[in-house]
Amino acid sequence: MTTSTDDAASPINAPRPDIKKRRSISIVWIVPVVAILIGAWLVFKAVTEKGPTIYITFRTAEGLVAGKTKVRFKDVEVGTVKAIIIPDDLTHVRLTVEMVKGARPFLKEGAQFWVVRARVAAGQVSGLGTLFSGAYIGMEPSTEGEPKREFEGLEVPPVVTADQDGFQFSLTANRLGSLNYGSPVYYRQIQAGQVVGYTLDPAGKSVTVKIFINAPYHNHVRTNTRFWETSGIQVNMSASGVQVDTESFVSMMIGGIAFGVPGHEQPAAKASENTRFLLFDDFVTAAQRQYTIKSRGIMFFSDSVRGLEVGAPVEFQGIKIGEVIDIDLQFDPEKVEFQIPVTVEIEPERIGMGYLEQSRTENLAMDQKLLDKGLRAQLKTGNLLTGKLFVDLDFYPDAEPATMRSIDGQTVIPTVPTTIEAITASLNRFMKRIDKMPLESIARDLQKAVAGVDRIVNSPELRDSLGSLKQIMADVRQLTTSANAETMPRINSALDQLDRTLIELNGVINADAPLRHDLRATLKELAGTARALRELAEFLDRHPESLIRGKGTESP
Repeated sequence: MTTSTDDAASPINAPRPDIKKRRSISIVWIVPVVAILIGAWLVFKAVTEKGPTIYITFRTAEGLVAGKTKVRFKDVEVGTVKAIIIPDDLTHVRLTVEMVKGARPFLKEGAQFWVVRARVAAGQVSGLGTLFSGAYIGMEPSTEGEPKREFEGLEVPPVVTADQDGFQFSLTANRLGSLNYGSPVYYRQIQAGQVVGYTLDPAGKSVTVKIFINAPYHNHVRTNTRFWETSGIQVNMSASGVQVDTESFVSMMIGGIAFGVPGHEQPAAKASENTRFLLFDDFVTAAQRQYTIKSRGIMFFSDSVRGLEVGAPVEFQGIKIGEVIDIDLQFDPEKVEFQIPVTVEIEPERIGMGYLEQSRTENLAMDQKLLDKGLRAQLKTGNLLTGKLFVDLDFYPDAEPATMRSIDGQTVIPTVPTTIEAITASLNRFMKRIDKMPLESIARDLQKAVAGVDRIVNSPELRDSLGSLKQIMADVRQLTTSANAETMPRINSALDQLDRTLIELNGVINADAPLRHDLRATLKELAGTARALRELAEFLDRHPESLIRGKGTESP
């Protein structure tokens, strides 16, 4: 029994399993495969949809944070600052910015970037929202030029964006004054544009101011338009009163520009974009007629020119014809004297006498005629409060003769002393004459004369004479009183008698008086007798023999 049991349990006699191989994939591998596919898709999508990376440089990174600061266009996020790096030269910061995919066509040479912060400039407050949200980078896209990845950020935000309609113009000024970025530009006291920039010319003699005029105001800029500064308050004192002019409170505080066509001109053709104009200091200067031809002259003054400045007007009989452009001081070693040459610039077009149509020889001859007539220059006070002087040209017939001459091509205009100088010279001559008089001798004689008068006045004889004269005057007064008492009645009686006589005489010579009729008849008879005598005399003159022979006898 034992044997049979052991044989059944031995491995040789045990049953063998039937193993079959399965060829299907396990469901466990589906999950990682799907995860890999999704990850690959996300990577592909991220790579294909990732925008370009650009680099922007600024002077400072104030308010900028890597990973948080956004790039915005029209308040829409178009990029994010990924890194901020300081280069080795330490002069600026370099921002690595990742832009959205759709920004690629607009990242070209004309694109601009700037930091938007809270700013107060040119009377405008901007970027107040950044006080809570933080600074961000503003963008002005561009579709012009070649694609670009390196940009230099603007330190000042642009005043005008590319989507604004209007024209840009250039203004040439002697100085910038109170103008700045964003300063307003007015047309008829309506803000029509703003200052968008300014540069100093390479020669350093002028400033170019860039302005942008918004549509539709840019249509009012003509080729003869004048531009002038409106900074502060302009006060003009004239014969009609005091006139105060300013464009607005903003321009009064921060400066501004106004433009328009002068009233004495008609608007010309419309100005094209980027036309260059002059920028005048004020409205009065801009409104004046502009003359292109200039003629220089020089005047020599020997006395003080205190109060005369460059830019002072040159007037002829009250009309401005030029201005002073230079004042110098020269020393003459031969005469050991100082003289002050004043160079003036005269505008001949202001002289309505055909001056420019003549030849130089004819002009010189005309100038000599003017000098012969007494044309001279004189310094006069233009303002009693400030003491400012101006050059006045006028005719002085009593002036010393002068000959027309020129120095370095500049006509020399003779001068006459000022009124005060003439009075001072007359006083000096008078004092010199007084100095030449024998004042000591005259004083001694005058002292002797005064002493003699004193002796006469205080002499006893004069006192006795005055007493006698007083007595005589008393007697005369008494005699006059008595004479009036006795003679006045007689005089009145004589006057009455004379009145009666005149009345009687009037009655005699009256037109109806008999005596007058008799007198008239007598005068007629006398006239007839005179005619008869005249006829007798004429007859005797013709026939003297009638005195012997008689009137009726005739000579054979």
